Amino acid sequence: MRWCVGLLAILFSLPAFAAPRVLALYPTGGQRGQTVSVTLSGEALKEVTGAWIATPGLTVTLQPGGDGATRTAQIAIAADAAPGVYELRFLDATGLSNVRYFQVGALPEALEKEPNDDTTPQAVTLPITINGRISQNPDRDSFKFAAKAGEKLVCEVSGLRVLGSVGDSWLKGYLEIRESSGKLVAASEGTSDDYYRWDPLILFTPEKDGEYTATFRDLNWRGDVRSVYRLSLGAVPHATGIFPLGGQRGTSVLITATGANLSAPQMIALPQDAPETQQLTIGAALNARPFQASSWPEVLAKDGCDSLASAQSVPWPCVVNGKFRAGKTDFFTFKIEQKLYAPLEVFSRRLGTPADPELALYDAKGTLLKTDDDGRGQDGWIPQVLEPGQYTVAVRDLHGRGGDAFSYRLHLTPAVLTLTATVTPDTSALARGKSLPLSLKITRDHWDDDVTVTLAPTPGLSADTLTIPKGKTEGTLTLKVTADAPLGPVRLSVIATAKPNNTSLRTVARGQETYNIQGTAFPRDTLGPVLLLTEK
Repeated sequence: MRWCVGLLAILFSLPAFAAPRVLALYPTGGQRGQTVSVTLSGEALKEVTGAWIATPGLTVTLQPGGDGATRTAQIAIAADAAPGVYELRFLDATGLSNVRYFQVGALPEALEKEPNDDTTPQAVTLPITINGRISQNPDRDSFKFAAKAGEKLVCEVSGLRVLGSVGDSWLKGYLEIRESSGKLVAASEGTSDDYYRWDPLILFTPEKDGEYTATFRDLNWRGDVRSVYRLSLGAVPHATGIFPLGGQRGTSVLITATGANLSAPQMIALPQDAPETQQLTIGAALNARPFQASSWPEVLAKDGCDSLASAQSVPWPCVVNGKFRAGKTDFFTFKIEQKLYAPLEVFSRRLGTPADPELALYDAKGTLLKTDDDGRGQDGWIPQVLEPGQYTVAVRDLHGRGGDAFSYRLHLTPAVLTLTATVTPDTSALARGKSLPLSLKITRDHWDDDVTVTLAPTPGLSADTLTIPKGKTEGTLTLKVTADAPLGPVRLSVIATAKPNNTSLRTVARGQETYNIQGTAFPRDTLGPVLLLTEK
């Protein structure tokens, strides 16, 4: 029996400190191969000396001058930097700032020039990425461009996708396209799209040659200097979805992209150590799409499995890859040989689709046992102890939508160990020869066994192995800094392992910050907590 799901939270117990805090970057992105002058807005920025970037591709140089509220930096983007969002932090002697995000693009870039409302639109030449901000109530930014009949234009806003922490932009983005006559030809309508909820994406094909205008604003006509965005326009390759959304480690997967101006499907090889979620660029697309790797066998959904009577038989355990069909429900039946705990769930919205999935579980007699449509984000999740026997799971889009962009991954698998690291504060400075206690709290679901916590090999840091015994939920892992530790930022890798019911489990903690949209707090994973190692 594999009853083996867990959750671990890690908290720093540290005195308050005045590390820098960055509330906004402007512009918040740039074209690869170029150097961008960026203004930092925030608190305690006067002594900032540099930056730490989680992945290669960016070089940051702080410029002299400025004060505690503003600084200027030059960000050089490597010519071979992968398009996408990069995690970076700024630092001084007290520690590192909160996470900020910088988006690398492939198109020529420009800054908005005020005034540029819909009566005086700013002229731009496609393709282009425009950096702007909705700085005050009721600001709206308009850009006019020439387009040809029949070309597939991509109009995309990145706003919420470059969030980093509490107090960031709460823009509810609204985007519309009009002909020179003023006739509306396309609009985002402020509805759920292919990315975060309020980052508009419009694909449209002009019916005639001419001049068009794109206008972006907050749906509720609000503004703030932190409300930065990036608007990309052009007849460029863009993937609104991929299929399948994932694959089994150690295999090769043929992936087809859906969208505009794309090329042929692409074969992707997944190594045995492929991360659970990564960003892939498929079919010549300039944008990356989320892709999930698992260790379970993969199955493709078949046509006609749209009732209990015609349910597709699948093995246990497996991951089913399918596409929601408008007005249809997919049914899958499987057999359990022994009693176990299984968190049945679908991954779709969390992998960048606009779907709103619902799961339903039936027993062998067709009796409905449970339904769920938003147990994890807006993805369905049914945690259930299953007795031996036959079961059927049904999955559908709650609003009856479907199509190529509405892919899903249905996990019919035993539970696994999961680990979340919540660090308060997320970054801090620690001197050579000093130690740092990390307070840990663990919760177990349907099992009670020892959990071992270790620090992965990290230059300059060590920690004794910690065992949180069964029946206990808390412990302290003490980090020690060597006298000759290399100075500078270092990312912690905290590992949890367990062997419930003789099943070996291992997982690595990720960091977590929180950002706020209209008074609602949302967690956002970082790549892990970071320390600044100092001389003293």
